[in-house]
Parts: sequence; structure tokens; C-alpha cells
Amino acid sequence: MKLIIYPVILCITLSGCSLFSTQPDPKKVALMPFYYSTPGKSIGQEVADRVALELILNGYTVIDSSTTTALINEVKFYNLGLSDDMRAALKEHNIGAVVFGSVNDFACESIRTPSQTGSLVFNVDKKNRCTVSLTAKIADTATGRLLWGVTMNDTSEGADLTAMTLMKSLISKAEIRNSIPMNLKSKQL
Repeated sequence: MKLIIYPVILCITLSGCSLFSTQPDPKKVALMPFYYSTPGKSIGQEVADRVALELILNGYTVIDSSTTTALINEVKFYNLGLSDDMRAALKEHNIGAVVFGSVNDFACESIRTPSQTGSLVFNVDKKNRCTVSLTAKIADTATGRLLWGVTMNDTSEGADLTAMTLMKSLISKAEIRNSIPMNLKSKQL
């Protein structure tokens, strides 16, 4: 009898026993840095942070990417997908889904356009033409199944426009928190 009681008490005390595991929390999501093919730039992390803020506003508990990448390897994740080992590591921490994506385009170019002043003298206005394209996805940790995804694109011109400014505006305009289907908001992911 003592042999059975001690492991059960130890198991309950440590709260990690698989005998008493619960379903992952559908509103608790792990955040991955968004894939961006240009090394050395933190654009992918910045995009992930902006998407996380939108999810937090929608009532999700978002686990920061530094914690997520300690649980699952970012390079393997983006090369091989959400493997059984990765899903198990996320489920072990009661995480219902993983949020990830890619930065498909993030660029600006200088353009010059003629402008006419009141004296009919032509000047050249300098502007930036910026293009940003992002894809965001949510996958279920229990099954690995893709539950939701959105692609956002925008190209704009402006005197002081930057790709970062356009990216922030794009995520805000996309209303990610409002585009997640209702069945994902109310049911388990």
C-alpha cells in the first residue's frame, strides 16, 4: 500500500504527472518568432510581438517566443513542422496552440516624382514605396492541425514611410483578433 501512495503523492505534489494530465488550455498559445529569410534582422520577432499584442487584446494568454524556443527548436520547427516531440513539449506546459508565420516581403525603395510648385517650376519629391506581406497561422498542439491562418499584404507610398511603420499599420488594419473564427474563440483550439 505504501508503495502506491508515495508515488501518487509525489506525482500530485510535482504537478507534472501524466496520470493527472489535463487538456491544454485553448486560450494559452505559444508564440514563435516569424520566419524571415534575411539573417541578422529582428523583423520576424517584431512581427510576432505585434501579432501577440493583438491576440492578448482578444483574451489569449501568449507565451513569449523566448520561452517557446526554449521548449521547441525554432530551426527544426520551420524546417520540419510541428513534430510529435514538439507537440508533447507544448502540451506538457498546458499550451493549446502555437502561433507562427512568415514575413514574405518587407522592403522599401526610394522613388522620385515630379511636383509642380506655384511658379510652374518642376521639383522632384522624394518618397518611399514600401511593401509588406505577412502570413500568420495557429496550429493545435494536440493534433498539429492548422486551425487558422491569414495573409496580409500592403504597398504604400509616403515621404517618411518605412517598412516597419507599414507593418505595424497592416497588422492593426487586419484586425487579427477579430478575424479568428468564433469557433476557435469559444471552443478548445
